[in-house]
Amino acid sequence: MFTSAEDLSTDVITPDERAATRPPILMLDDFEYPGSGGLQYPTCTLSQPGFTFPTSGETESRGTYFLDYAFLSAMAYESSAITNYTLDTWFGPNVMKDEVDFVGKWREDSGTFLSPVQFKLFSLTNHPGFAVVSIRGSETMWDWIQNLQLWSAAGLSQMVKWIIPYGWIFNPILPDFIQAVNLIESKKISEVSYYKVTTRFVNEVTAGYSNEYGGGNFENLKVTGASLGGGLAIITGAQTSAYTVAISGPGATLSRRVYDPPITTDALNTQCLAPKNDLFGCHSMWRSVCELNYKCGSNGRPVFCRCVESFGYPEPTALGNRTFAQACQDASTAWFEMFPQK
Repeated sequence: MFTSAEDLSTDVITPDERAATRPPILMLDDFEYPGSGGLQYPTCTLSQPGFTFPTSGETESRGTYFLDYAFLSAMAYESSAITNYTLDTWFGPNVMKDEVDFVGKWREDSGTFLSPVQFKLFSLTNHPGFAVVSIRGSETMWDWIQNLQLWSAAGLSQMVKWIIPYGWIFNPILPDFIQAVNLIESKKISEVSYYKVTTRFVNEVTAGYSNEYGGGNFENLKVTGASLGGGLAIITGAQTSAYTVAISGPGATLSRRVYDPPITTDALNTQCLAPKNDLFGCHSMWRSVCELNYKCGSNGRPVFCRCVESFGYPEPTALGNRTFAQACQDASTAWFEMFPQK
């Protein structure tokens, strides 16, 4: 049985509903984490030119951190009213912009407006050619169906390999097996695959797409996302050759031949450093943000109240006279004044 994207489009959560139901993003700029080391990821600082943000001026002089991409992947879930505040708080005033009108017009022009996939385009205001595409992870029923569509065959093949004695001997043919399983997929299912929308967006924007909201100059796009968004970012980056940072994204190595167009292992160039036998460790998007914030250090970025309150990280070091509890209470009061509950 197949339910079309149009049938499930009403399952999309509106920005107002998300603002009312998602926990507040409380950030403090008068506290810091010095960094504790021991990070499971390969690096804290992104120094390779393909990943770094352009810099100019004091507010952009702090460099580019893995944490910046993790933060932007989390912002894919939020409404533009919230991202306007959080981007200014994180990067500095008027450094990065949520191009919500540009993306909306592209989706209208491209006929992809009804697709349930959600993503944002964050541009650096002082560098017109640079932007980051942030793809939202699983939030609706259709998102979870997409997870199953893209990765269930790979998961099933891995389970079979683990169960069968000497299952490792099947490693070389697993991609062929997964490709065969996906051959039964109907054309209609294939047409609504999320990655086709995100890949098309990156290709068309870098090729010069423009509308009344600007564009035609985003030739330098990066891609990021968490969870399902991370998996889609991996596929999109591999298909478009865009530099990509995926947070807890399902791998695409075994399924690489089922995508349209197929992708190669060279295009993927992925690395997984999660602890062995820890299937869901650090999969939480915000836990990943907190892990990077704590172990890499805040490096001039704000710290989050939820890292302590929700995930049990140590309290950050105060740079002023407020206690952490008082600072979070003040931030909560300010948040609900800006974004009152309905």
